[in-house]
Amino acid sequence: MASDRPAGATQADQADRWVVQFTTSASASADAHALAHVGRVRFDLVVDGVALVVSVFLLATGATVFGLIIGLIALLSLVGSRFHPLRRALIAWRFRTILGQPSTVTIDETGLRSENALGVSFMPWSSVSAVRSTSRTLAFFRDHVLLGYVPSSAFESPVIQEQVAAFARSRISPSR
Repeated sequence: MASDRPAGATQADQADRWVVQFTTSASASADAHALAHVGRVRFDLVVDGVALVVSVFLLATGATVFGLIIGLIALLSLVGSRFHPLRRALIAWRFRTILGQPSTVTIDETGLRSENALGVSFMPWSSVSAVRSTSRTLAFFRDHVLLGYVPSSAFESPVIQEQVAAFARSRISPSR
């Protein structure tokens, strides 16, 4: 592996180079995939909120069955957009042979290098069009295609995660 440090360690072993190790999971992968369509998720949240308000109004006016149906659909949609149960289940089934395996991601001046049970991949910064970071993951995209991710738990702190995200953003082309 690229580092002898234990899983979950982050190191800036030289200027502008981070090596991050973590164990793959369906939950972390689902969190990263969810960042591919951030605008759609926000839109879904607004629609679900409006549907819940309509549901409460219908329940208050006596349209109990219709209000309950709309409310149930809105609640299921909210749970799905926040916790991604279907996406997690599909990832757990589709990628079951590599889940629970160690991964090492190296982020440096040249790009993003991933090593795991499947092999080694390298994406130069010219291939990356977006870097998105949340409290649960740091993800790298080409348009809406997930190129790689690192769960937030793999970083020593949120500050280091943000430093890595800022470094990566500074390397991608501003025209993207």
